[in-house]
Amino acid sequence: MKRSKVKILIVDDERTLCETLSEVLNEEGYATEIAFDGKEGLEKMRQTPFDVIFCDLRMPKMDGLNLLKKTQEIQPDAFFIVMTAFGSQNTTLEALKLGAYDYVVKPLIFEDVLLKLKHLVAFQRLSVENRVLKGDVAERFALDNVLGQGTEMRAIYSLIHQVASTPTTILLTGELGVGKEKVAKAIHYQSAQKQHRFMTIRCGSYGDAQLDEALFGEQGIFRRPEGGTLFLDEVSDLSPLLQEKLFGVLSGREQTNQTLRPIVSTTKDLLKEVMKGTFKEELLYRINVIEIKIPPLRARKNDIPFLVKYYVRALSEELGKKVQYVTDEARDILMNYSWKGNIRELQNVLERAILLCGPDTQYLDAHDLPAEISSKSLQNMNYNFKQAMRQYEHEHIYGILEKHRFDKKKAAEDLGLSLSSLYRKIEDLSVPMQ
Repeated sequence: MKRSKVKILIVDDERTLCETLSEVLNEEGYATEIAFDGKEGLEKMRQTPFDVIFCDLRMPKMDGLNLLKKTQEIQPDAFFIVMTAFGSQNTTLEALKLGAYDYVVKPLIFEDVLLKLKHLVAFQRLSVENRVLKGDVAERFALDNVLGQGTEMRAIYSLIHQVASTPTTILLTGELGVGKEKVAKAIHYQSAQKQHRFMTIRCGSYGDAQLDEALFGEQGIFRRPEGGTLFLDEVSDLSPLLQEKLFGVLSGREQTNQTLRPIVSTTKDLLKEVMKGTFKEELLYRINVIEIKIPPLRARKNDIPFLVKYYVRALSEELGKKVQYVTDEARDILMNYSWKGNIRELQNVLERAILLCGPDTQYLDAHDLPAEISSKSLQNMNYNFKQAMRQYEHEHIYGILEKHRFDKKKAAEDLGLSLSSLYRKIEDLSVPMQ
């Protein structure tokens, strides 16, 4: 499908939004039509096939949910994208459960809409075998789906876009399972090295001799003439000798392949490792030119329903099942679980549930989820309103503190609190410091 032939229908009773979005898309080479209510949108769909439909949920004559149902009858191959505000989250979740492909948040950020369309068009070109979750190409075009679409992740995507074209070494930090390797791949695919290999070395999985030979030997990665991106996962696991050699390469002290772009990651606080004497201070400063810290899933729970939508769709296709989404009860359980293993744990739970569910199951229910997930989640849900608010404040404040490496001044600014108010909250809610 060539982009010049992509046909887009915009359905919204806000005339200015429709006209502005249409003008932006037309300038980018898309063909657009406009409808100012659901009934008019339905009539246009009966006359013209569309590739993508942007639709508001609350409209006169026919709302977005009813139009979605009609779309699935008339144009089942069209990608239906909901335009919504966070205030209407429940209706958005209902639309996703009914089969909507994705959503965008009002007020629209046109750059985000164009990026989503670019991903969507590329995704549509992929063969079925390349659309499965484990395909590198799918990850290249679906990063906003596999990692989330909230405010925190959009800020990270913006930073990825800024740094991808530079040769600078990048440090990715965050807990296990937050998606550091996926971010590294996204940087690679947006860089000048995208035509070359993306290589991953998990530093804790090999002995010193193996790593030394693979990285710095005569035929090692840093000695090869071809370019590409090298992702060094868990760089803190390198021995002192290999840390010294890596510093020599990155500082230019050793003659190596100058076109290879290193990206390193860690789950540890490297500054603490320096203070303990287990990590070379000069190497920390060399790799920490740009840090991208990926927040844990518990700090951005609003991403969970949309991550679930993506992984259910991808895993169901891969495993040959018919599952479309989850029930409201299952969704609430997934949203209230703490996810210590982050996205990786969520993916594993959904894969197990889909693998074990019946052949005709369309919606995963609470009984499809592991008992441990359900019981721990229900414990969190069995609060009265005051207890629930305290629990939310506790988790949110801890997440922001963790994001800023427990720098209380920065955390207070991020939270919109005075420093003294933050101190009182920490004491009152017994928020752990580290």
